[in-house]
Amino acid sequence: MIEISNLFFNYQNKEVLKIKNLKLDTSKISILMGANGSGKSTFLRILKFLEGDFSKNISYFGNFKPNNKQKREIYLLFPEPILLNRSVRANFLFTLKTYGIKEDIEERIKESLMFLNLDESLLSKHPNELSSGQSQKIAFAIALSVRAKYYLLDEPSAFLDKNTTLLFKKAILKMHENFNTGFLIASHDKHFLDSLAQKKLYLHSGEILEFENTNVFELENQGVKFCNFIDFSNCKKYKDFKKPPSKIAIDPYKISFFNSKN
Repeated sequence: MIEISNLFFNYQNKEVLKIKNLKLDTSKISILMGANGSGKSTFLRILKFLEGDFSKNISYFGNFKPNNKQKREIYLLFPEPILLNRSVRANFLFTLKTYGIKEDIEERIKESLMFLNLDESLLSKHPNELSSGQSQKIAFAIALSVRAKYYLLDEPSAFLDKNTTLLFKKAILKMHENFNTGFLIASHDKHFLDSLAQKKLYLHSGEILEFENTNVFELENQGVKFCNFIDFSNCKKYKDFKKPPSKIAIDPYKISFFNSKN
């Protein structure tokens, strides 16, 4: 669990983040949405200790001052692949060594390549011999070989074609299934996110809003009545919705208003 309280961040005299209270379940796949420039990337960088000192505001796994081993449990993957000027295998080995991993090296490498449908022959290649798609996959495979507790993915599908996006989704689900790995995924790609999300977060005006990944249209058989703001033709009179236990379910892509039966 990562717990955040009273986190405020300014950039060029502008308040970018103002998060009063937030808990991130590091065993879940969560998604983070928000407009361009809303601060999603900044938030991920803060969580990875790359922006400012927030040791009084963020608790990692119950510790406000995590040691180096605990810090390595958080892995940030940037939108564009970052590979060292050496072979793909050497890139794997360097990252695993950096994360203090000395055992099961070959198993980790083979497994992560398999997750992304990559041939082992690529291990001898140099980054400049790889296509852009291969570089994206290799960078993600290297990340997965670490088997971190919590991954921060910044626009992971930004430069991917449809097939590679599907591979990424399958790899994320496989990591979650096999190792109980958690993910916080910042993205604009609704199709990439919808089938992954166990929890949704939305960053707006510096604040993070939480909402459950529940399809309200599936709740009608459970005694829930609803209407959306686009078409009120089948809705009750609006005054009826003022009575409890009314709730508003807000999704950036769908806005629905529904009322449970009394």
